[in-house]
Amino acid sequence: MSVSGLNILLAEDNPTNQLVAVQMLESLGATVTLAHDGAEALEILQDRAFDVALIDIEMPRLSGIDLLRTLRADPGTNATMPMIALTAYVMREHRVAIGEAGADGIIAKPILSIERFGEEIMEHVQARHTLNAKDGTTEDRPSDEPQSDNATDDTESAGIDHEIFDRLCASFDDETLKELFVRIHGDISGAADRIYASMQQSETVELRAATHILISVAGAIGATRLQSLAQCLNSAGHASDIAAIDRDAPKLLAEAERVLDFVGGSKGG
Repeated sequence: MSVSGLNILLAEDNPTNQLVAVQMLESLGATVTLAHDGAEALEILQDRAFDVALIDIEMPRLSGIDLLRTLRADPGTNATMPMIALTAYVMREHRVAIGEAGADGIIAKPILSIERFGEEIMEHVQARHTLNAKDGTTEDRPSDEPQSDNATDDTESAGIDHEIFDRLCASFDDETLKELFVRIHGDISGAADRIYASMQQSETVELRAATHILISVAGAIGATRLQSLAQCLNSAGHASDIAAIDRDAPKLLAEAERVLDFVGGSKGG
């Protein structure tokens, strides 16, 4: 089986991730409906049925965790719909919470292979169908696949894994690639501005949100050093470790500038 012909709901708030995921899914033959956050996804699902829902975990208005819980509690068809969590970086206890909320599995961002993306979706869809056929009850089925562990590359001025970057670029036509680069630039520069402002105010909520965006976007384009720095800073934010934030944030901001220079120099195709 393949995702070709499937009607998929994608709940994702980040513009770059939206473009990448939709492009990949449509190239696999799926029909995709985009929800820009969890609340919009819930509204769409009140009127329409889907073969599977792909749900980002950190979204405004209604988080992926809360969306999963709400849908699994629905007495209608949504309770048995295959639902897969998408996440860029999450600690083990959060993975457990995702499973307990009702996800059939977890697909880790960045999505590096279109073919593997489709295979993972079908693995979780088939597992849910088997479960439904057996007794109709929900079961927590978080994937045991580890999170992407991207090593930093000090030989590159911007820490770019060119295999990942080139594979991403090859997935888009010239016009769509230019749009992607615009979104990437906006995501990285916007997140960097939010991190800088958070540093001035010793505030961690905005910092965690901004680093979450960077983890996902940096991973998608192969900016491994930026992704690693964002993961460290995100952890420091969760721990309210101001000393670590003060130490690591300047490194991240400097790396973000290098990545922006690299993306700008690539000219989006």
